[in-house]
Amino acid sequence: MFQNLNKYLIGSLLLLVIFVSSANGREYCDEAIAFINEVTDETLSIINSSEFTKNQKKSNLSELLNKNADFETMGKVMLGKYARKLPDDMKEVYTDLIQKMLTKTIYDRLDNDEEEPDVTYGIVNDSCRTKGSKNREFLVDGDVLKDDSRLASIRWWIIINKDQQYKVIDLTLAGVSLTLQKKDEFTSYLSNKSVSQLINNLSKKFD
Repeated sequence: MFQNLNKYLIGSLLLLVIFVSSANGREYCDEAIAFINEVTDETLSIINSSEFTKNQKKSNLSELLNKNADFETMGKVMLGKYARKLPDDMKEVYTDLIQKMLTKTIYDRLDNDEEEPDVTYGIVNDSCRTKGSKNREFLVDGDVLKDDSRLASIRWWIIINKDQQYKVIDLTLAGVSLTLQKKDEFTSYLSNKSVSQLINNLSKKFD
């Protein structure tokens, strides 16, 4: 009898934990979508602006990403197993290069075509799910629109950092992940070269 009672109590507790976790996940997902929609609106206001020059757009986009993205975590993901070989005195330089590289990549992908000056882009983020079991990571999915027509899919990978802030650590456009794609490139490069050589190579391209 007591064994059955214990099983019942344990089962009830497990259901309660699952329910609370699910409820927390939904709450965090609502916040994650709200965060991403805000980032999206600010990004598109820069990209679609006719008042900014290209350099101004890149500068404003860089500031926006610097505020809302965790480039340090992105950089570690890109290095994969080689992250432990990143020299302490080069961490700041490396993170800065990752920011510049991704800012340029995102800008190039979303920028208006000069031959189509009246083209406008939109992004609709409409679904979210938790990644992992700790309610600290989220995948927000949506669509990129070009003049109200669906152009490509988009996925944001978000974390809640140690300061309890939502931060972007990856952006996938049309099935291509910025962070994971670079991880493949960096891993291949580092199979026969050093992290210092990688940083020097990135400096030539983005510094």
